[in-house]
Formats: sequence, structure tokens, C-alpha cells
Amino acid sequence: MNRPALHLLVAMALAGFLMACAAPPPPPPKPVVVPRPDRIVLLPQADGSASAIVVRSTSGAAEAVLSLPYATASVGAAGVETSMGDADAVAARYKTLYEAMPPARRSYLVYFETGGDRLTADSAQRLNDILNEVSKLPAPEVLVVGHTDTVGTSTINDELSMQRARIVRTRLIEKGVDPQRIEAIGRGRRELLVPTRDGVAEPRNRRVEIQVR
Repeated sequence: MNRPALHLLVAMALAGFLMACAAPPPPPPKPVVVPRPDRIVLLPQADGSASAIVVRSTSGAAEAVLSLPYATASVGAAGVETSMGDADAVAARYKTLYEAMPPARRSYLVYFETGGDRLTADSAQRLNDILNEVSKLPAPEVLVVGHTDTVGTSTINDELSMQRARIVRTRLIEKGVDPQRIEAIGRGRRELLVPTRDGVAEPRNRRVEIQVR
């Protein structure tokens, strides 16, 4: 083989080598992602009433009913696995979520004698207990809502319900609750606890509701 031909052969081999070196490497294999099952915990209702939910797998082929407080379901494509927990275990597992939740609303009722702003004897004592409890909260947000029965005109009942709410608000302030954190409103006869006809002196409708957060 003459020298020019040899040089050409070497140059072609070198070019092929350089092209092979310059080619991008094959892509790495994609990682296999195994989906983590969803976990669902049925918490008790704030008022203690019963509740239930139906939990289905992501494929829809399996389902389970959670009907007891702290019942737990682990949900994946293959199915639904259930188990029972308890309040302490759930609170420990989801501590961060529990701490981020707003405080549960507390609601109290006190009742008034007919036609005025005087508390019934039982409610007068109960209000003292409520005031003591609310005043111990670090920064309560309080809504005081006054109500009446259906005796009298709407105008009179609006004024009376507001008067009842203001009395309770004043008592809260005297107990040390910041006035800026208490709102008082009157609803008159608009939101009856016990529905009645006009002119019925239903004692359970003559009330003030104290909502606290």
C-alpha cells in the first residue's frame, strides 16, 4: 500500500473514532416510582354525632366503609386496607396537622325570662361558669347572638335581642375579656331554636348564644 493511501486510511479511522467519542451517551433508565398509598383517618365530629365515609381504591375495584372514630384506611391501586387507631396515636402521627388546625368553636346558650333582659335563675348561674371558662382563654374571639320568641312585633324583638346580647357582652368585658374581641348582634325572631306560630312564648327561643374561638 502506498503512503498516500495509508494516510487516507488512518485519517478515516481517526475520524470514525472521534465521531464515536462525540456521540451522546444513551439516556439513563427511568426510575420506577411506586405510588405511596393514601391514608385516610375518620375523626370524630365536634358535637359527638356519628359519621361515616366510603373509601374506594384508585382503580375503583375495592371499597371500605369507615364508621368509627379514628378508623383508618390505606388506599392504593390494588385495594383498601382498614385498621383501627385511637386518639393519642392519631394525634402523635399527625402532630403538625393538629397544631395547624384552628381551635374548635365552643358554643354556649343562656335563656331569658319572657318580655325582658333578665336571665332565668338557672342561666344566671350557668353564665357565671361560662364567663369563668371564657376569661381563661388566651385570646378568645367571641360572637354574642341575641334571640327572642315570637311574642311581639319584629321591631321590638330586634331591639330586645340586641339588648340581651349587649348584657352578656358587658358581663364578658367585666370578666376581663378584651372588648375588641367581642361582637354582639341581635337576630330577633329570625332564627328560632324551636319553630312556633306567632305569639308563642317558647322559653327556648328566648336565648343568647355565645360562640367562642
